[in-house]
Amino acid sequence: MNKKFKFVVLFLVVIIIGTGGLYFSLSKSHNSKIKEVYKNSYNILAMGDSLARGTGDETGKGFVNDFALLWKNKTNSSVSVDNIAVNGDTSSGLLNIVKRQETVQDIKQADIIFISIGGNEIKNFYFSAQSNELTLDNVKAIENKYFSNLEDIFKCIKNANSNCTVVFVGLYNPSEDKLTSSETNLLEFWNHMTDNFVSKYDVIFIPTYDLFKGNTNRYLSSDKFHPNSRGYDIISNRIFDVLKNHNIK
Repeated sequence: MNKKFKFVVLFLVVIIIGTGGLYFSLSKSHNSKIKEVYKNSYNILAMGDSLARGTGDETGKGFVNDFALLWKNKTNSSVSVDNIAVNGDTSSGLLNIVKRQETVQDIKQADIIFISIGGNEIKNFYFSAQSNELTLDNVKAIENKYFSNLEDIFKCIKNANSNCTVVFVGLYNPSEDKLTSSETNLLEFWNHMTDNFVSKYDVIFIPTYDLFKGNTNRYLSSDKFHPNSRGYDIISNRIFDVLKNHNIK
């Protein structure tokens, strides 16, 4: 066998071995990516205002329990829910709750934390009878306090549990036929600012404004402010669609 022929044979052997190794490596990598591995159990903690509480849902479940069922079916794992939300709460009230030692313990045990807050700030300050008396400085002070509270809330959560997935539920418009265009724009801008702000803290923002737009007659409860069971269903499905491919530790 001449040298040239030996070289060709050796070259082909190297190519075959190398290709086989690459195929094995890619196959192993591909299989590891498509294999879904879930935990045996998940702890969900809900905090904030009446939306997180599930007020208005005639079934008593709210979006938190709706999501828990969806997540249980997907992962085939046990899912527990602890709901510490308070009707009428604002970001200042939530911050006080988050600082409590018992809440810190709840946060430490949570895999997923749902937060709904800000709706009462909007309702109490912007759309109240005194809204015409608000100056630009007053509005800015309200916004600054809200975002300062959110920052402290997120820091408390991350300090207690840096591995949990935090989900922030945005605001919808329950009063489409009553708000002026400037008030509607204000609500949309509030959502936009909140979305940008929470993303800085690795918090997932869930928009709901588009879900209720033009559908308030179908999705609001008899109080014309909170969602009914169908309204909570569409919120929980939106959250599930976002989280189903998310790596929850």
